[in-house]
Amino acid sequence: MSVAIVSGSAGLIGSETSKKFHAENFDVVGIDNDMRARFFGADASTSGTRALLQVSLENYRHEDLDIRDVDRVDALFGRLGTAVKVVVHTAAQPSHDWAARDPFTDFQVNALGTLNLLESARRHCPEAVFIFTSTNKVYGDTPNHLPLIELEKCYEIESPHPYYAGIDETMSIDQTKHSLFGASKAAAD
Repeated sequence: MSVAIVSGSAGLIGSETSKKFHAENFDVVGIDNDMRARFFGADASTSGTRALLQVSLENYRHEDLDIRDVDRVDALFGRLGTAVKVVVHTAAQPSHDWAARDPFTDFQVNALGTLNLLESARRHCPEAVFIFTSTNKVYGDTPNHLPLIELEKCYEIESPHPYYAGIDETMSIDQTKHSLFGASKAAAD
């Protein structure tokens, strides 16, 4: 059976991704070490979600693994090898405030952790699709200058604008103000 590796598997996006690939008959290997509890306290722990995935998804296997640990990440990818068909990287340190308090941890999780996953995938499953969930914060304050129009329930860009369908890689990340969090995520990108 094909393997899907999902980092941040017990978080909101990661858990839904795990369910999606499990429903498509993948063996899902979830990587999550519940750093949310460290970042935001016990009430933010993802342990309940992890337990639910382990009970409800027959072909889900959990790895309590820190993506900053290059040796353990590489060993996992080495064991799974070319059976890995997709890697979905959703793990992150997601807080601007936390990044300002501990920029080393922020950068190590967001940039170094991403590099560890990418390099292990390149070495052990080079044909696997690698999907990285990033953030609009990589664009710094550039989106603040878009010509938004206020609708009844949201803001939108007018249809003739190049970004009407969505912001893609053509939006520059240069010459813009970045938070520490945005800088670590841009480095990962």
